[in-house]
Amino acid sequence: MLSESRLYSFIDQNAGFTLHFLEGQKLIQDLAVIHTNTGGGFQYFRDAILSIQLMISYLKPGEGLGIYIDSEEPYFRLKVEMSEQGQMRTLLLPEDFNEFPKSINGKCRVVKTVPEETHPYTSIISLNHVNFDEVVNNILRESYQLKSEIFLSDESDQSVMLMKLPSININKIETNYTLNITEYWNKIKPSMDELHAKHTDDYQTIEKHIEGMGLVFLGSREVKFKCHCSRERMVQGVRSLVKSSGIEHVFAADENEIETKCDYCKTSYLLLRKEFVN
Repeated sequence: MLSESRLYSFIDQNAGFTLHFLEGQKLIQDLAVIHTNTGGGFQYFRDAILSIQLMISYLKPGEGLGIYIDSEEPYFRLKVEMSEQGQMRTLLLPEDFNEFPKSINGKCRVVKTVPEETHPYTSIISLNHVNFDEVVNNILRESYQLKSEIFLSDESDQSVMLMKLPSININKIETNYTLNITEYWNKIKPSMDELHAKHTDDYQTIEKHIEGMGLVFLGSREVKFKCHCSRERMVQGVRSLVKSSGIEHVFAADENEIETKCDYCKTSYLLLRKEFVN
């Protein structure tokens, strides 16, 4: 049985990089059970989740982040919402989407919520036939203005994000910040490939392996799917629709009950007509 997925953070003080490692096997397994996408569609979904979830690393206590990709060519909608605590929910529409897009033409909304702030920070990024691999890297560059890059494993449901630190002296340690992200990745890639090939979700094995590469462990957190839907919330949503459009737009004349389904977790709820009649 797989352990809950976990996001690990490390720092290489000598080379001037932070490394965030997402062990996502349990998370991807849980999403595979919920979602019906197959083939290329689920492969795209898998790669998108392993990329986007690394951005939890940049959230401060109480913050939340939403990534909304509206692609017109090919047509699909991807929503990923996450919290600093590692909880996330996601959906990919249409449910039968079954292709891995080589490039995306559309737009991406990045919405960041901050405690006690009334209006969330929102930015919109144009995706003009952008290669899929570059979508999240574009978000990091344009919305966060960070020198970061994400690398996905071909061996297992795991991913890595590197961020280059500014050229300063940390704790009076002699530093050599001459390597760029590509050069640093090429340097550590053999060791990371070795870790990916183990397909391990063991906390101590992962921590020990990356520390053995000369990095310092900063901490970790669980990353898991969690939907906050409930029957009460579903009733409130339908009640608003009845109030604005009339009950006849929700229930047929001879219908006393309807079944609704949460788009995120696919949980079904049975709603009764009498609940919406004054």
